[in-house]
Order: sequence, then C-alpha cells, then structure tokens
Amino acid sequence: MNTLGFICFLLAFHASLSVKGPFSAAQNNNGAPTPQFMPLQGLTQNFYQTTCPKAQGIIKSEVTKIINQNPSEAAGLLRILFHDCFVQGCDASILLTKPMVSEQVAAPNNRSLRTSTIRILDQIKDKVEAVCPGVVSCADTIVLSTAIAVELVGGPNIPMLLGRRDSNNAASNQTVVANIPAPTLNISALKQNFQNHGLDSADLVALSGGHTFGQAHCRVVDLQLTPTVSTDLNAAFAANLSRICIPGGTNNSANRGALTVHLDFISKDVFDNSYYTNVLNKVAIFHSDAALLNATDTKQLVQLYAQDQNKFFQQFKVSMLKLTQLGVLTGRNGIIRKKCSVPN
Repeated sequence: MNTLGFICFLLAFHASLSVKGPFSAAQNNNGAPTPQFMPLQGLTQNFYQTTCPKAQGIIKSEVTKIINQNPSEAAGLLRILFHDCFVQGCDASILLTKPMVSEQVAAPNNRSLRTSTIRILDQIKDKVEAVCPGVVSCADTIVLSTAIAVELVGGPNIPMLLGRRDSNNAASNQTVVANIPAPTLNISALKQNFQNHGLDSADLVALSGGHTFGQAHCRVVDLQLTPTVSTDLNAAFAANLSRICIPGGTNNSANRGALTVHLDFISKDVFDNSYYTNVLNKVAIFHSDAALLNATDTKQLVQLYAQDQNKFFQQFKVSMLKLTQLGVLTGRNGIIRKKCSVPN
C-alpha cells in the first residue's frame, strides 16, 4: 500500500471548566459527569502580576513564533511536561543536565525527548530572565509554554496556575523508570500507575489523548510488530507500519534507530479527538492505547470522546490542571533556576 493509499485507508476510518469542588464529578444538565478541580494553595493564574507582569506575554510571543514555524513542537512540549510532572513532581528536574546524571538519559526519556524542544525552553527562559532575573521558574516556563502551544494547534484554552519553584536535584534512572508508564502496560497497570500519582481513570483516558499528535520511534513501535503482529493493530495498518519501521525485513537494522512514525497519520500536528477514533479502529500505535478498551469505564470514555470533542477538551483541561499540580514546590521550597540546565 503506497502513502496515498494508506491515507485513504485511514480517512475511511474517520467518518467548562468548573474550578471548585474537591476533585470530583458533578452532574450537568445532561446527566453526564462534569469534571471539577481544586487549585493548590500557592498557585494562581496571576502569580507574576506584580513581580514580572511581562512574563506571560513574553512566553506567549516566543511560543507563538515557534509553533508558527514548526507546529510539531507542541507535542514535544507536552511530552516534556508529562515526563517532568510524573517524576518527583512538576519541578523542571527533567531539564537538569549537570553536575548530576540527567533524567534525560533515563530509559523512558533517552532519545524520546526532543533536544530541539529543550533548546526552545532554554531560549524562552533566557528571554524572561532578560526582563525579570531570578523570578520566573523553569517549572512554570514548561507548564505555561505547553498550554499555549497546545491551544495554538487546536487544543483547548487551559487556564494554567503559576507559582511553582524548581528542584535542584534530578531523579535517578530507577525513579524515572518506576514512574513513567511504559507503552506496553495493560489497563490494570495503567490505572495503578495513575492512581499512584493521584489521578483517576478519567485523567488516564484524557491525558492519553495527548497521543493525538507527535511521533513514536520505530524501536518502540517494533514491539507491536515483531516477532508477531499484535492483535491491537488493524492488519493493514500494521503492514504499513512494518514497511516504515522494518524496511527490508526484520534482519535489516540499518538506520532503524532513527526512524519514526506519526502517532496520528491524519491530523498529525493538530490537537483534536482523532486519537479516540484511532483507538476504536485499531490504528493507534501502542499497547497502552489499545488497553483503554479493556475496562468498562475507560472504554466508555474512549467512545464518548471519539463522538464529542468538547467533552474531551473539558476533561483534558481539568486533567492537565491536576497533572501540573503534582509534587509542586511553592513558597520557600525549591529554588528559581536562572539556567534550566543547572542548579543555581
């Protein structure tokens, strides 16, 4: 099947935030759950209004220029945010590279995080530092940059809360491996991983929707293709993945380490609800994607979000706010790193 044929094949498959509560779900007028959220003390939307009133404008301007040039960087930012927050909290420890061993070389992060995106965050931080030295944290820079980028490529507006401070220590490889959910996890393990971080099944399904854009390395995709093709995948889809990721067959490994595939072949750089249609039609890449259909509650949410993008966006906003509150340092805890790669 050539590229045009493959796209046609895939096309054939695609025929209000409530800031109150504790974490819970109220009922809206249609009887469907309305996600709710409680802000963490110390985080506010206008945190820098007095100390650095230009900060958010600078970050938005820089991110807008970047996304206009390369919209795929939105996926790179979201991945960095997730991988940071799931390991010892949203403290920008993922950006530390010296003098300690960096989290970036840990197994789940090595060659998974884009060096271009890390450079972008450094550039944005430098712009802010030039105006307000030692005021805005690297952790807030990651969170705000990601929210802006996601909206610019079609996603919802997420009213991010600010006020995080930075860690001066990176997590160990063992800690990173223990916290980042692997793409091979089954539904029970996925639920447990998210529960360990204070997140529920609705958060699991909504945050998995981040796979609506971005890329996967073929070395990970190969797990679904060899030694046998996984039943998670539609046969024609798997065949085309094999042509991309295993050119010349399984015995030809030349250049395979650098090969990637889009997580969504239809709207590859757009944040929308197509991921859920892909899951239902077995054209999502990871086992952890297909696993969402293996529990009643998560399957129902996949079906709901495939039908209703607004409901997906509503839950994604709340799940992102919950995610970005994990293990945050506020007040006198932590530091403000002037350079995100090194502790001050």
